[in-house]
Amino acid sequence: MKFIKIILVTTLFTTAVACSKQLDGLLENPNAPSLSTADVDLLLNTVQLSFSYLFDDASNTGGELTRQQTWYGPTYSSAYNPGSFNGLWNTGYTSILKNANALIPLAQAQKRYTASGMAKFMKAYTITLLVDAFGDIPYSEAVLGVANPNPKPDASAKIYEQAILLYDDAIKDFSTAGAAPANDVFYGGNTAKWITASNTMKLKLLMQTRKVDATANAKIAALITTGNLIKTISGDLNFKYGTNITSPDSRHPDYAGNYGPNGAGQYLGDWFMWAVTAEKSGSVTATNPRGPTVDPRQRYYFYRQNTNSANVNEITLFCSTNLQRPPNYSAEMPYCYVGAGYWGRDHGDNGGTPPDGQFKTTWGVYPAAGEVDQNQAAGVKLEMGGRGAGILPIWNSEFTYFVHAEAAIVGIIPGGAAQAKTFLTTALKASIAKVTGFAATVGVSVSATFAPTTATIDNYVRLVMAQYDAAATNEDKLAVIMKEYYLALWGNGWEAYNNYRLTGYPKNIQPTVFATNPGLFIRLFQYPQDYVGRNLNAPKQRALGTAVSKAFWDNNPDNFIK
Repeated sequence: MKFIKIILVTTLFTTAVACSKQLDGLLENPNAPSLSTADVDLLLNTVQLSFSYLFDDASNTGGELTRQQTWYGPTYSSAYNPGSFNGLWNTGYTSILKNANALIPLAQAQKRYTASGMAKFMKAYTITLLVDAFGDIPYSEAVLGVANPNPKPDASAKIYEQAILLYDDAIKDFSTAGAAPANDVFYGGNTAKWITASNTMKLKLLMQTRKVDATANAKIAALITTGNLIKTISGDLNFKYGTNITSPDSRHPDYAGNYGPNGAGQYLGDWFMWAVTAEKSGSVTATNPRGPTVDPRQRYYFYRQNTNSANVNEITLFCSTNLQRPPNYSAEMPYCYVGAGYWGRDHGDNGGTPPDGQFKTTWGVYPAAGEVDQNQAAGVKLEMGGRGAGILPIWNSEFTYFVHAEAAIVGIIPGGAAQAKTFLTTALKASIAKVTGFAATVGVSVSATFAPTTATIDNYVRLVMAQYDAAATNEDKLAVIMKEYYLALWGNGWEAYNNYRLTGYPKNIQPTVFATNPGLFIRLFQYPQDYVGRNLNAPKQRALGTAVSKAFWDNNPDNFIK
């Protein structure tokens, strides 16, 4: 009897092992497909969507620090903490780099070279954005999983070099024949535009390193000379949103968060609104013959729910009852309320949120696909304006021309101040055309009463050129160029932040309200908590507000920006 039991057990065990071996070969986790069976298009969807999350997150942070959007402060050391950047970090490494690394060999094996080029492009952009945010970060040993759970950081400058090589590799892929992906949300599979975008991103990186890399100027000049850069609206590098409200919500985040039944949820920066709507305004007088000068973009940038101050009171805008201007504010500096319905917050105001959702100014039609301000004086609501089918302006043609002007005025390319002025003129007109033309692309009509005329546009350009001509030195002229570049960067706070750290412009930026000593401006963020808490080889955490940490390309003096 025992003998029979042993045979039976042995038979069952042998059968189980045999079945297990057969079944093991058929097992596949649908949530973690192997590289050999992964779908290129699904991976590309993930990388592109994650790329939009990364940029939008960084853009909002940069916009806060450069006064485009509201930063709550009131001191730089209290504004952010290591946990604030876990999302940015994890999106970059887990959602983009990991999936891009899986996509590239798979796409190349299938001769899907445009897809692999796109992955290399977004990988290059991601690693340099993370460097610009945090400094030295893991790259060569990163996203290896269990093979290396504690990757060591690479030097920032070396990562920039690797990014340039990635853009070059991407150009090779885009230049190789192969099936174009149908799900390219940027250029629809147009490889020529991807090549142009890759060259333009190389130019961006070289311009940022021009102060610390002796070889950068020659490379910048060579790229500008070749001319294969983003110089037309059709070539703009923009992520495009949809109009779905749910399942999924495909709208621009700044539309989704501000056009609803509860009114606008986000505060825009008082100083940025003032710089666009009021700083250059004027009327025809004997001593001011230029005529009324308004920025033609203002009604497209901002949507006012009020066109006057009727709803401004101690409840809705508590600072309105405190007429004592902060001592660190100049006489012309906006404080508390810009006026004419332009309602935001001062830099560093960390006061509570009053019931002002139906009163404060919010994003207009550009770039969030909200409403054009045509003096409606009406509260925001769902499905208003362009219904959220906006864009992330990662790089526009006008940005390229501003960079050309910057390169000319600092002597990288020939022509000096005269050539820089030509580029500045082109940049301004390109920005105005992009912004004012955007309404039609999202189905928003603009009355002739409020659409800028040729004379309005010419007046604005003429005024800027007069400021440029009046600037005594090339450095003063650079200040004019960078101020206009800053104003054109609405929707791209990350480049505004990079430019501010690199050049220190604009100079007349609003100080921190109610804080005579807000601490040192953040020129490099603390490492994310997920990184320092889980990686044994992570650098020692830096402290904000006690010592200046800078991006490797930022060789400016300590505390030169605030």
